[in-house]
Amino acid sequence: MNRPLRHDEDQLSLLGNADAGPADSVAVVSDEQPAKPRALRHRQRRPHGTGAVFEKGNRWYGQWYIRGKLVKRSLGPMRQPGSREGLTRTQAEARLRELMLETNAAPPPVAERMSVAEVGDRRIKHLARSGRKPDTTLANYESEIRIHFAPHFGETAVDDVTTGDVEEFIDACLDAEDRMDRGLTELSVKTVRNLYVHLNGIFEFAVSKGWAHANPCRAVDKPASSEDDDTEIHFLDQAELDALLTAATTPVCRHTPATLARAAQARTLRDLEGLEWQQVGERLGCSAATAIYLYRATPEAVLDDDLARVDRALYLTAAMTGLRQGELLGLRRRDVDWAAQKVRVVRPYVRGKFRTPKSRMSSRAVPMADRVGQELELLFQASAYQAEDDLVFGHPHTGHPLERSQVSKRFKRTLKRAGVREIRFHDLRHTFGTRCAAAGVPLRTLQAWMGHADIKTTMVYTHYAPGANEAELVNGVFGAPGARLDPGTAAADRGAVPPAAANTESHRAR
Repeated sequence: MNRPLRHDEDQLSLLGNADAGPADSVAVVSDEQPAKPRALRHRQRRPHGTGAVFEKGNRWYGQWYIRGKLVKRSLGPMRQPGSREGLTRTQAEARLRELMLETNAAPPPVAERMSVAEVGDRRIKHLARSGRKPDTTLANYESEIRIHFAPHFGETAVDDVTTGDVEEFIDACLDAEDRMDRGLTELSVKTVRNLYVHLNGIFEFAVSKGWAHANPCRAVDKPASSEDDDTEIHFLDQAELDALLTAATTPVCRHTPATLARAAQARTLRDLEGLEWQQVGERLGCSAATAIYLYRATPEAVLDDDLARVDRALYLTAAMTGLRQGELLGLRRRDVDWAAQKVRVVRPYVRGKFRTPKSRMSSRAVPMADRVGQELELLFQASAYQAEDDLVFGHPHTGHPLERSQVSKRFKRTLKRAGVREIRFHDLRHTFGTRCAAAGVPLRTLQAWMGHADIKTTMVYTHYAPGANEAELVNGVFGAPGARLDPGTAAADRGAVPPAAANTESHRAR
């Protein structure tokens, strides 16, 4: 009776003809085991995720999926019967598993190759979409990318930037001599630290978007400097502020001393010698038109005081309200609340555009002192632009916003005429903060007035705030000058028993 063969018997019977030629034997499993027929191998299914080994042109090939993508690799030549060269199927399977482990452990390919500058630009757009106001911070990001990152890193992809590249960038920024040789200005340590923070943010953004596998800035230490951490605050005292305001409205001759000297020569040649304008110009080395201009130049020709009046009110308001320069330049008539005696920050003028305040704390109301109110009233009466939407500190002739760079230049010239040490315009804001802190204004109140988002920023003024009875406390510890502390009193203050009392207690104990 013919019984059906079991599965294992079927395999043995099929594999019995081991002496068949190469045409009947497809592959050799090992040196000891004969190869399985192709028909039987095709009937067996491999477990999911183990890949596949197949033959093509006397070579072994493997294929598997990585993150949904089919990967094919050559595993090596097939071992022929009677030869020790090449791979058996078992060896090909082992090689397949090695390749699968290597490729699965490798990081995924980047989604898109982008340069540092391109990632930085996209990050700025992302911050703007996320609600970050297009304020000075984003404008500074744009300039840092254009001036520092793009020239140094060029078209190098963010995924190719290494830790060494970042360190080289930091060193180049700190190398003052090299920058001067290249015609660049020296960078302070604080500026380089800001560049590091910005660059770190760019790489973190690139990693989150799949444009880079790692952030090389994590292995680079941020430049540190105790000098930057302990930066001294500059401000004006009352005498210096009054000198500045006086110099702002003091008439100044329009012409330089050299121009006035040439003007005297022109008048001498014209009036005393009776020369023609062409001859006067020839003697002075200029044209006839310039000779006429010099002839009319006199010490009484002073600068236009309309702009000086605006500058004076601007300096006073900055020092007595703590408003930033952009907040002052964007201040409108409607933002001055005369009834409540407050100045409201609504629409700063920054980088040539009117913007919204960059944070919730920046939109605020600051008390308007009587002196500020009087100065603004005088400026209003002398201005031709008195509508509600007109600027408080607009140009006296056009009503347009003042140019920031020109404001800073006139401010420095006024400081020089006043004999006051040179400071920044922003230090007028520090003048408000230090004077208020010294007068005992609570830090939380000062934080709200100055528009600081974090109280830590306001804490810089704590060094100028008076303490309650601090001097008296120290006097109580060390005593007044020339005074001698009574031993009994001093011991009692320390909670100890005076020596006399101690002797009495000891005597009673005995």
